[in-house]
Amino acid sequence: MGSKAVLFDLDGTIVDSVPLILKCYGEGLSRHGINVDKDELLSLMGLPTWQVVAELARSKESLVINEIIKDIFSCFSNYWQNELKLYPDTVKVLSELKRRGFKLGVVTSSEQEHAEIMLNHFNISKYFDIVQGRVDNLRPKPNPDMIIHVLNKLSVANTDAFYVGDTLYDCAASVSAGVKFILVMRPWGTGVMSKCKPWKVLKELTDILNVIS
Repeated sequence: MGSKAVLFDLDGTIVDSVPLILKCYGEGLSRHGINVDKDELLSLMGLPTWQVVAELARSKESLVINEIIKDIFSCFSNYWQNELKLYPDTVKVLSELKRRGFKLGVVTSSEQEHAEIMLNHFNISKYFDIVQGRVDNLRPKPNPDMIIHVLNKLSVANTDAFYVGDTLYDCAASVSAGVKFILVMRPWGTGVMSKCKPWKVLKELTDILNVIS
């Protein structure tokens, strides 16, 4: 039997970062006179920062988008060490899946450096065989590129892989990559199933231990 892999989204899946994301997008956009609709922002969760900002700012001008992103990242850098936390079951799930022999990876639309810093901060880098953040040569979710790239690096077939996430874009990328998508149900993910069909739906992350082996 070949190796199996479980890949995870980062924000909103294993790291409880959505409250700070909402805060910093709100702060960054408001500095430019843009009021944030919370539901619209939540519907864009899972996309790269530049794409979310372009949608919310209704702008295609790179100068405007870059200035807003600079303010968002400034907010994040000021608060993340004190305000971010892991979901309570994250370490239990990662350690048990590792014990069962799964290869583990992170596939996130966050920048590569941001992802690595966050995982090191929470001391969970040791569980992952690979961490893939957004890079220029791979299209971000909802495209399947990053998932396929990671599976190739791990030498795992897509039929032997699971992707765990919390957004529609996670689901779309997984389906396109031919991997089984496991949805962790968060408050902002209630509309996912009407647009994309997960393989399994979890009430809590720890439930994954009962559905894969």
